[in-house]
Amino acid sequence: MHLIALAALVLLQDTTPDGEPAPEAAETPAEPTDAATLIALTESRWDEWGSVIGELASRTARERFAADLVYPVIARTDLDDGARGPIMQAGLTRIGALQAENTAWAAAQLDPQSFADFHTLQPRPARELLRMAERDDANLGRIVAALEPVVLEGGYDAAAFAAMADRHALAGDRAQPYGTQSYCADGTVTLHEIAEPDTLTDRREAIGLPPLDRDAAEGAACEMEDAAPGSPG
Repeated sequence: MHLIALAALVLLQDTTPDGEPAPEAAETPAEPTDAATLIALTESRWDEWGSVIGELASRTARERFAADLVYPVIARTDLDDGARGPIMQAGLTRIGALQAENTAWAAAQLDPQSFADFHTLQPRPARELLRMAERDDANLGRIVAALEPVVLEGGYDAAAFAAMADRHALAGDRAQPYGTQSYCADGTVTLHEIAEPDTLTDRREAIGLPPLDRDAAEGAACEMEDAAPGSPG
């Protein structure tokens, strides 16, 4: 009798509610182990990212070199009267132009379709690329788009990403997707409008954030000059 009951229980577990056999869980594809596949994979990654790695190292080194040329000179104590200011200005002009060029280049490398793979393959250069692009607020949208797949895979700080995504939305006069940004209204901390609030918890959980606690996020007293619109909440 016990064997019959056990068999029935197993049968129920292996069928769907309508009596159809339960679908088998999808298996994770096995990592390749043969030489030909792995060589081809290595070559494809080299073709895609080798030039970016080299260019990033070169641009970073040039920025450091430009700074190293100026700072030891202006630190000297034997300069002619009035010489330090023009020397510093000339150096800052060069450094500023170089950084602007490099920042634009870095933003152009942030392809949402491939950046997640690069971040997994080379996390340190990927972070350097992000830091370079972040020097211009105009790149925020491109940064958010490139980081979203990384965050969904658990490869980037969820809270930091949510704040960036919300700031980008507010800058475009759109409701924030994650509920991290607040402002001071009549002396009270108030959250900016949230996009599709009914699905907010799902969006936050998808990137690894807990449900929003609105009671904790808003309602506290604030001072207008200390909590301008767009400040984190």
